[in-house]
Amino acid sequence: FSNLCGTVYTAGNLIFTPDGNSILSPVGNRVSVFDLVNNKSLTLPVEMRKDIKLMALSPNATLLVTIDKDGRALLINLPRRVLIAHFNFKAPVKAIQFSPDGKWIAASHEKYVEIWKAPGFNREFAPFVKHKTIGGHYDDILNISWSPDSKYFLTSSSDMTVRLYRMDASKDYVPQTLAGHRNSVLGAWFSDDMQNIYTISKDGALFHWQYRTRAAARDSDDEDEMDVDDGEANRVDKAQWRISGKHYFNQNNIKVKSCAFFAPSNLLVVGFSNGVFGLYEVPSFVNIHTLSISQHKIDTVTINRTGEWLAFGSSTLGQLLVWEWQSETYVLKQQGHYYNMTSLSYSADGQTLATGGEDGKVKVWNTTSGFCFVTFSDHKSNVMAVEFAKQGKVLFSASMDGTVRAFDLVRYRNFRTFTSPNPVQFSSLVVDPSGEVVCAGTTDTFEIYVWNVQTGKLLDILAGHTGPVSSLTFSPVGMLLVSGSWDYTARTWD
Repeated sequence: FSNLCGTVYTAGNLIFTPDGNSILSPVGNRVSVFDLVNNKSLTLPVEMRKDIKLMALSPNATLLVTIDKDGRALLINLPRRVLIAHFNFKAPVKAIQFSPDGKWIAASHEKYVEIWKAPGFNREFAPFVKHKTIGGHYDDILNISWSPDSKYFLTSSSDMTVRLYRMDASKDYVPQTLAGHRNSVLGAWFSDDMQNIYTISKDGALFHWQYRTRAAARDSDDEDEMDVDDGEANRVDKAQWRISGKHYFNQNNIKVKSCAFFAPSNLLVVGFSNGVFGLYEVPSFVNIHTLSISQHKIDTVTINRTGEWLAFGSSTLGQLLVWEWQSETYVLKQQGHYYNMTSLSYSADGQTLATGGEDGKVKVWNTTSGFCFVTFSDHKSNVMAVEFAKQGKVLFSASMDGTVRAFDLVRYRNFRTFTSPNPVQFSSLVVDPSGEVVCAGTTDTFEIYVWNVQTGKLLDILAGHTGPVSSLTFSPVGMLLVSGSWDYTARTWD
């Protein structure tokens, strides 16, 4: 298997490749790569012990680090799809980021930041070599972001503060703390020219910081922001990062769940707990675009290299969306079954695969690209069996709701529904080689129903089993039907 069909996203963060054409999505304990330009997908042949919670990609897209919920990590060569090394961070990692020059990896270790040398720059025995550990926060670090020149990085934490660290800092260097938020800070970023810092907290507050003296801040009419001290403070008026603007999203009781910043065009994407997304331009705080995706929370958002595509992942729905906001179109919209998958069937040519699920949906997948191209939601209960007709573009499905349905795969519609005189639950299904007769077995009356596909009429009811009919098949030659049941017997019917 070179690809996983079904769920497209389970948990963790999404990453666009530097060329902006592909997106990496964690699916359970593996990583799927979706090529959005050529409309293909593949799954890396590397598996982790547990579900992936976090990923980081080096700026030149050669090294991929995947981390599971225990803090175990894998280092993968992405172009060659080869596992290079195993590693253990020994604690759950909430944030990890490569520096823009690719030389360092900053990872959170609860309330500390660990700086590691990125592999590939020096000849070393170990793939990861720790450079230093930095403390300062009082609670878990939620996000790490680097300055464009890789000399500084910002950490935002659950302790409601942001800290600014220097890479080449001396021993007595004290990192500046940006305080003022009233809830956990989810993100902090530098602008492209490094003149501004933007921080965003869980309660929907966006702060804009600038590096200046107290006098300059007072000149810009922000006296209510600045606490004016006595004359002593004015004598030593040194420049530091100060708040120059506060903005609030004003969503009633709705928290910020995910956010991302695109520095080259000053775009900020903010996702709220009610499934609504806003695209804002900073520092003017103009709302460019609002999009309601679903009623469920969106766990992660990311922006591609050109700033045109936004990718969203929702773990409750198992959904992956890529949205082009300027043209307001979906580049990719994929979702797996909401609950377990119960049945699957290949078409005769092997190009398509149909799956039925406990959510009552029938999905049809393209096996070469790995994408679902049509979903039928006609059934009202679990779909227990799906079967392609041997020739022609017809798909049959049997469900616990007491119906067998035939779907036209040219016009994508349910063109025939087969029912029984009394309500029953269907558990198995078969179509004869000519495609003219369809049979379905039941779980409650232990009978097999036979219909004519053309007219939809019930031809016969075959009784004799004393347990649920679990499987049916036709012989390739002659009209012989074989049924298997929970009563430990297999029966042949002429």
